Amino acid sequence: MAIDLTIEGGIATVTINRPERKNAILLAMRLEIEAAFQKCQDDDQVRVIILTGAGSDFSAGADVSEMGGGGIRGSLYRMRHMHRMSRAIANTNKPVISAVEGVCIGMCWAMALSTDIIVAAENARFQFAFRHIGLAPDGGAAYLLSRHVPIQRAKEIMYSGRFVSGTEAHQLGLALYSTPPGEALAKARELAASFVDAPTIAIGMAKRQFEAAPAQNFDQALDFEANIQPLMVQTEDFREGTTAFKEKRKSAFVGN
Repeated sequence: MAIDLTIEGGIATVTINRPERKNAILLAMRLEIEAAFQKCQDDDQVRVIILTGAGSDFSAGADVSEMGGGGIRGSLYRMRHMHRMSRAIANTNKPVISAVEGVCIGMCWAMALSTDIIVAAENARFQFAFRHIGLAPDGGAAYLLSRHVPIQRAKEIMYSGRFVSGTEAHQLGLALYSTPPGEALAKARELAASFVDAPTIAIGMAKRQFEAAPAQNFDQALDFEANIQPLMVQTEDFREGTTAFKEKRKSAFVGN
């Protein structure tokens, strides 16, 4: 298998493991990534997920050897599985952190942008290279990029197909942290550790609110949270949190 999944201490790490090809994604790997994230979603012991690449790169994007084959039917088949993979990453209720070293190109940059937090090495190289091979953006790239930066900057990055360094990504708000080369995964693990003892359901509901917000007006946002909060007060973590507050001690959340 070219996708590795390890779970330890509440932290799941999904690793794209094809370093001899800069972790370029084959069709079969899309299915494996989807399956890995579904497993993490369904496993109550998983409190946070890290997405990264083996070796010196995150991923060079879709493997060009599989592009264009099979006519329209083949293209639709590949897109369908890409979108299933993308949704599995974006729709998990648990915090997801991307640790990016080396290249992070095309649909794999879109994958990273669909996670909650990106940690990038300063010399990481992000690129939407679609224009260089005569394709329109895919993997939700245009949507995700325009949610992170102003529309003119998003268009400039997409239309030019230029590289964006990890340092620039941090400056533009496309990465939350920029680290020295080789330290992105360590920083991601440090962040992940802070989520292991968090109220997992509450974090998941906050994710849903952030995702819904761009399409809502203020009244709709208030209505949405009014439907969520009565459920939250029934959770074990709410009872533990309020009890710990009254007892002036640190909460011991269990994720339920």
